[in-house]
Amino acid sequence: MNKTINKLIKDIKSLRIQGAHAVVKAVLQGMKYHSRVIPRPRDLDKKKWLKEFYQVADKLAFARPTEPSAQNALKLVRQQLELADRAGSENFVGVVNDTLNFYEELIDSNRAKIKNIGYKLVKNNQNILTHCHSSTVESILITAKQKGKKFQVFADETRPLFQGRITARNLAKAKIKVTQIPDSASGFLISEYSGKDLMIDQIFIGADAILPNGSVLNKIGSYDIAASAYLNKVPLYIFGNLLKYDTDGIIEIETRSDKEVWPKVPKGVKILNFAFDVVPPKFITGIVTEFGIIKPKDVKKIIKNNYSWMQV
Repeated sequence: MNKTINKLIKDIKSLRIQGAHAVVKAVLQGMKYHSRVIPRPRDLDKKKWLKEFYQVADKLAFARPTEPSAQNALKLVRQQLELADRAGSENFVGVVNDTLNFYEELIDSNRAKIKNIGYKLVKNNQNILTHCHSSTVESILITAKQKGKKFQVFADETRPLFQGRITARNLAKAKIKVTQIPDSASGFLISEYSGKDLMIDQIFIGADAILPNGSVLNKIGSYDIAASAYLNKVPLYIFGNLLKYDTDGIIEIETRSDKEVWPKVPKGVKILNFAFDVVPPKFITGIVTEFGIIKPKDVKKIIKNNYSWMQV
């Protein structure tokens, strides 16, 4: 692999590029770039071109295994390249670029639809809890503010890398009333014991992956928040483009470096640093998607009706 691709993969793995949306956009650009720097099919031979392209495209798409949107992009590219190959075409670079441009436009279109649905969930005088940094959730809250809604947000820090600070900073810039809280305070705020001024009315979180049974994989800490919401009957909405659907439904939870949690770990102390956890369907009030607000049990049917190519 060349230096550009190596750096891109390193940046994704190190979280220099962070957030599902940013990761998939980077992967798409990496695939398009790689398709252009491989020798042309007529100079290399079509089978060798495809082999070389897929070797690097796989590494890009799976740089973070919990980002199925990038993997679904590769799945669609494979399908279109196979069709082109059977038709005798040598314009593989054009196929890759056209397919990924279409996919990128679909992502942007879906995000716009989700934003237009999501901001309407925000009601005046509500307390809304967010977790980690979801650019989709952020855009929904900013849109609600622009539409004249009056509300306040409690954004947890999301340790150990504090992505929740990104959310708090960006919401503050948008003149939204925002309070940063430690992760350990989330459950208490969700409960009635925090008092009517602090008690959370709704919870908005993003999704890294949506699984066939309607469960959602998201940043570690999501399960705790969702369980507290379920116990206290507080609505929990997941905001997720269904291009994040994982057809296998089996994703190995990523564990990250000890140093993220404790830079100098004392001898004899073991660190377990999960990057993600899973929110069960029963904890979810609704998943806000490009097809509207859906119930977890309906995810598989909607994928079959709209994105059947994912299941190939």
